Amino acid sequence: MKLSELIQGLPVMLTKGDINIEVKGITKDSRKVDKGYIFFSTDNSGKYIEDAARKGAVALVADKEFQGPFKCSVIVTDPKEALGKAASRFYGLPSEKLNVIGITGTNGKTTTSYLIESILKSDGRKAGLIGTISYRYNGLTLKAENTTPGAGELHSLLNDMHKADIEFVVMEVSSHSLDQKRVEGVNFDTAVFTNLTHDHLDYHGDFEHYRNAKRILFKHYLMQSTKDDKSAILNMDDPYMNEFIPYTPVKTFCYSLSKNTDAYLTSYGEDIKGLRLECSIMGKTISITSPMIGIFNASNILAAGLFGYSSKIPPEKIIAGIEGLEGVPGRLERVKNTKGVYVFIDYAHTPDALKNVLEVLGRLKQGRLIVVFGCGGDRDTAKRPIMGSIASQLADFSIVTTDNPRGEEPKKIINAILEGFSANSYRVVEDRKEAILEGLEMSNEKDVVLIAGKGHEDYQIIGREVNYFSDREVVEEFYNVAH
Repeated sequence: MKLSELIQGLPVMLTKGDINIEVKGITKDSRKVDKGYIFFSTDNSGKYIEDAARKGAVALVADKEFQGPFKCSVIVTDPKEALGKAASRFYGLPSEKLNVIGITGTNGKTTTSYLIESILKSDGRKAGLIGTISYRYNGLTLKAENTTPGAGELHSLLNDMHKADIEFVVMEVSSHSLDQKRVEGVNFDTAVFTNLTHDHLDYHGDFEHYRNAKRILFKHYLMQSTKDDKSAILNMDDPYMNEFIPYTPVKTFCYSLSKNTDAYLTSYGEDIKGLRLECSIMGKTISITSPMIGIFNASNILAAGLFGYSSKIPPEKIIAGIEGLEGVPGRLERVKNTKGVYVFIDYAHTPDALKNVLEVLGRLKQGRLIVVFGCGGDRDTAKRPIMGSIASQLADFSIVTTDNPRGEEPKKIINAILEGFSANSYRVVEDRKEAILEGLEMSNEKDVVLIAGKGHEDYQIIGREVNYFSDREVVEEFYNVAH
């Protein structure tokens, strides 16, 4: 593809050189540059430009002029925006050929995406999924480096999905990706809002900036989408819901656990084995039995069911898709054992998520509720004592340990968590494996053990080292069960 074709419609201020050169690849990562590539300098420093030129980049896109042996330089107002739009064009505008569902919110994105994928597959639709746990389609599973890939990688992945005859793509859209314009150039059909609570303030600075980043999916990308039939699905139970409502011609649907709206619960039952729901969705009542537990999962089920109805999927297929999903890796994931202990692994790493999970398990428990958790290093420090307070109040016993300490001293993180404890029913075990084993060893039949914070992750970051580590495998090893 010629450079002149790629830069059509971009926020170009100036071009220097031959814009008719052929471009063989597109990237913002100098490590991935090859001969004939166009390099996007998105960090404003220009420190990777020399490396890109040395590796054979023929063109540069930046927000100011830099010296280099490029055949063409393109100066744009916003290289991040330009990258997404150029990548979409380079890979053949793949999102225009797919039905793209974007899901954002603090909690529930992954579970809702799995539910929607299961509903689509139940109806015989070919679906791909992009999210925190993995990117997968057509029997292929790729490890997820980020919840939402970078713009170049994202459009390449969408193109690969289209070539594999995928019809629908269900995508988690993180606040980081929205702020960094990683979904630039994606034309969404549907956007789903799950909820908004305290998270990622280490990156966004304050709650207002975090909330505004989330709103971009609805107020900008969904509104700018070229699709003819666009929908927003919003959680009416969230106090910030009104701020996410897009303008016409986008159709807005709402769901609630209690309020009479497009999708809501009419009655429900729950125990440690699952949910029994009676739901009204677009005026039709359906009954659902799900192995997932927790009323917050009923909210995710309503969102997914509402998507099914808005996409004209028959009710029996919606029910089959929801009931057929046994669970989501690391999201209140059960680990079966012969000891009669209910062991769950959950990704809860925010105060709200930990509170929700502990409240559910505390309500359903028959014995004690034991929680093993920590907090990540080099991240939001304000939440540490808050999470300590929540565990102190809602669990019968807490074992405070490491999460991903990264560059911080584990003891410092743990001490900050302990500031929130108001009871003495806790123990500190710094080594995470030993902490999990201790929680399992002290549990008895009918006790509930929650291992929180890392969920599906199969690594632990200590200092600069990334070590293989799986909460689930530690539990399976203890009980000597096969995955």
